[in-house]
Amino acid sequence: MRDRPAFPGNVMVCGRAGVALAPTLAFLLLLAGTGARADDAAAPAYADSALTGDWGGYRTRLYDAGVALTINQTSDFLGNVSGGLQRGTAYDGLFELQGDFDMERLVGWEGGKIHVSGYAIQGHGLSEKDIGNLLTVTSVEAEPGFRLGELYIQQDLLGDKVTLKVGQILADQNFAISNTASLFVNSTFGWPGLFAVDLPGGGPAYPFAVPGAQLIVRPDDAWTLQAAIFNGNPTGSDPDGNANGLGFPIGDGVLAIVEAAYAYTPDKGAPGLPGTYKLGAWYDSEQFDSLSTAANGVSLADPAASGGPERLDGSFAIYAIADQTLWQEPGSTDNGLSGFARVAVAPQQDRNTIGWYFDAGLAYKGPFKGRDNDTVGIAFAYASMSADLADQARAENSLSGTPGPIPQSEAVIEASYQAAVTPWFSLQPFFQYVIRPGGNAPDPDRPGSAIRNAAIFGFRTAATF
Repeated sequence: MRDRPAFPGNVMVCGRAGVALAPTLAFLLLLAGTGARADDAAAPAYADSALTGDWGGYRTRLYDAGVALTINQTSDFLGNVSGGLQRGTAYDGLFELQGDFDMERLVGWEGGKIHVSGYAIQGHGLSEKDIGNLLTVTSVEAEPGFRLGELYIQQDLLGDKVTLKVGQILADQNFAISNTASLFVNSTFGWPGLFAVDLPGGGPAYPFAVPGAQLIVRPDDAWTLQAAIFNGNPTGSDPDGNANGLGFPIGDGVLAIVEAAYAYTPDKGAPGLPGTYKLGAWYDSEQFDSLSTAANGVSLADPAASGGPERLDGSFAIYAIADQTLWQEPGSTDNGLSGFARVAVAPQQDRNTIGWYFDAGLAYKGPFKGRDNDTVGIAFAYASMSADLADQARAENSLSGTPGPIPQSEAVIEASYQAAVTPWFSLQPFFQYVIRPGGNAPDPDRPGSAIRNAAIFGFRTAATF
């Protein structure tokens, strides 16, 4: 639900988030101008890859000194032509600024880095206001406003085989990622819908970076092992829900995530095609509301229920991912057909709205002659609702004598075409069809009926400045 597009990265210093970002950026930019040594790594070709170019060469000089700044704007224009709560149109936008500071080049701190990001979120959201679905139709939909994103210190050790991050971190930039799925606009193809719905506050995912620590170990070129701990609720006890990202919530339990990834890259002439396979799990120690039992031990549908839902300790889920190249164009290691599949299970259905989740899709890069950087794809996601939630709805229907929809599942199909208009600008028309929005949720305007399936057309523009 809360995953954003992956970009070369950029951040916006503005609003209250800018109060925190500006001093850090200013101090590190001052260091960059003091003549820190250059690195052998070549700077990105800013003149071609960014709309604003190389800033008269100053951007490259900053990079050589250890400072990389990038700015992105993602804009989604979309509307549901049928179904949902009502027909409607929406605009969702994300302006993002990101700074990466190589502290070894800046001040001689070997293996040290600082990362800071922030964003200005725009728009009102089609899912929330017009569709009523769980798997949010665009990955940038969120409460509008200015926010601090990530702010962490990174230390690389043992020749970059070990990386430690400490600070305010986004889990959706590191865990449960499929590179093939990143093409698609619906948020569930980034941070899986089961995570976004079942974890308190949606978990440590856009737009909520969360205080935590992450350890990444790369014993060889094939294996990557990582683990992280975060505050158990990204909104914490902040009355405004950590609205500007400056709440830095702690003391709300612990969310722990672990993941092992194996990347197969065949040597020249070796059999097979590249693929990446991941296995992971998370555990959140926060308390969760029971979906069917009251605090006094009776059904929530029972008139004798009192004290609100029973509070249950902790929740966990496991997941697996396969990201596989299926065919490569002759003479190319980049263009061709790739596929992905992900599955996640949250076994404790007495506290998790989504019991299990699956998605899969195909993407083809370079579908037409002369369009080597375009990508076309189709994907499907399915979220199965908790059995306890369904039982609770049946009990309420029986008590009221009025039949109503029973939670079943929500699914979405997306077809997308991402056209690389220039190296710094892309245009992406897409179509989504949402089946049983809200998991077969009742339509407030049609008593006894479920929200109707929704057809959504839209397009995304993405620019790097």
